[in-house]
Amino acid sequence: MVSLIVDNVWKQYETRVILRDISFDIKEGEITSILGPSGSGKTTLLKCILGLEKPDRGTITIDSISQQQWLRSQRIAYVPQKYANFEHLTVAGNIAIAIPLESVDKEKRITQILKDVGLEKYADVYPSRLSGGMQQRVALARALAQDTDIIAFDESLSQLDVETRHQMQELILDIWAEKKKTILYITHDIEEAIFLSQRVVVMGTKPGEIREVVSVPFSYPRNSALRFQEQFQKMRRMLSYIIRSETMKSRLSEEESEQRPSITIGLYYWPGNSPFFYAQDKAWFGRCSLPVDLISFHDNTQKIEYWKSGKVDILNVTVDTALRLIDEIPDTEIIASLNISHGGDALISREPMESINEIKGKIVAIEKGEVSEFFLKYILAQHGMHLKDVIIQNMKGSEIGSALIGGSVDVAVLWEPWLSKAIELSRAHVISTSNEYPVFADVLIAKKSFVATHGEDIENIQHIWKDAVQVFQEETSDAIRTVAPLVGLSKQELNMQLSTLEFLDGSPSLVDHIAEHIKGIDLR
Repeated sequence: MVSLIVDNVWKQYETRVILRDISFDIKEGEITSILGPSGSGKTTLLKCILGLEKPDRGTITIDSISQQQWLRSQRIAYVPQKYANFEHLTVAGNIAIAIPLESVDKEKRITQILKDVGLEKYADVYPSRLSGGMQQRVALARALAQDTDIIAFDESLSQLDVETRHQMQELILDIWAEKKKTILYITHDIEEAIFLSQRVVVMGTKPGEIREVVSVPFSYPRNSALRFQEQFQKMRRMLSYIIRSETMKSRLSEEESEQRPSITIGLYYWPGNSPFFYAQDKAWFGRCSLPVDLISFHDNTQKIEYWKSGKVDILNVTVDTALRLIDEIPDTEIIASLNISHGGDALISREPMESINEIKGKIVAIEKGEVSEFFLKYILAQHGMHLKDVIIQNMKGSEIGSALIGGSVDVAVLWEPWLSKAIELSRAHVISTSNEYPVFADVLIAKKSFVATHGEDIENIQHIWKDAVQVFQEETSDAIRTVAPLVGLSKQELNMQLSTLEFLDGSPSLVDHIAEHIKGIDLR
């Protein structure tokens, strides 16, 4: 049995970063799952660990020595997604071919492995005559026959039906309990990762990176009944939230274009930007000879820094942030109003609360410097409280929901698209929403120096926005059908989220009253 350490591993193909700063360890005799959505780099990471790919940066250590040195004399057994059995060999033959030549008592070992995987009655049968589950048992048997200290599974059970997959999971645990191999398990199945593992490494996407490493609190042995326990389902909901967040993020680009267009617009992850994505899909910017790149940012601090440095020309922010930036950089103005939230932002809690005052002393998750902090300040001010009355936990929007579901925070401020999914998976209680306080409006800002040289382009952007909003109002179903797959939501989800906001026609003056109201409130 050996341990494995992945330290600061990076991998890219040409200019595209596939893995970024991947670091985790697998302890001796531990089962660790790598969980992530499609495109998160799970298979590339596995290839690096197996020695089939070489990292561009970082190290992989096995049993306290470098991976390359370790692999010169040993190997990692591999169970692929597809069975990859030798069809011209019997089940026993498939096992025999994997046993090292120097091994003694080869027939005895074959017999024992057949028993271990429940195939002792099928020794002389060819794989093509077996069911999918049995064929995967053959693949597992071949991995065991190699008698390695580490076994790697690459979504090995994904093609099996649910019941067969559950049986195979239990078989893997039975074998592990006896032999205590170190197991690395790649999967996109959340329940599978929890059921098998002691720890789950959750990967994000674009590029692949570690989002969280989650310890699984259940002892071994584990049986099927575990899947129905509330604590198991709670962990499944938390991981589901993280994976869904990463899936939505992967649909939208966070990268700069290789050839920078004339105008770059930095956007929130927010359904209120749907008209822009509709216009982009319908090539409306092109009809005005207006090359526009829409960049959606997960990290709103990065978005603002890009705008300050000139990498982004026009920035999508809320009115409160716009006012802050205007104070900080006088060469700033609001050039368009986009929408007002009427329930798309909310203060939610794990436990029921009768009034806002009950959040005093509670741990509240927000994204500092962004609309969620303003939301909290504003609501507290309306009830005679301040930020000092709560314990602030600062994190990104896509992380806030998982913290609430996981129980590390008591209260959270969230917005769509994260809000509705967090409520669904956490069974959270809504304390207050932006429907009660309609002062949360989205605008576009730009530097006056940019406006002075791009007046016609800005007018065209305003007109395109207005036309796209009209489509959403008059042909809602068609518009939602177009945009939903672009932002990683179902049509039902997008329709529900759009019902919580009011689209504006782009005129900057439509948010003047909100700006004046906010200016008169002490939000310290």
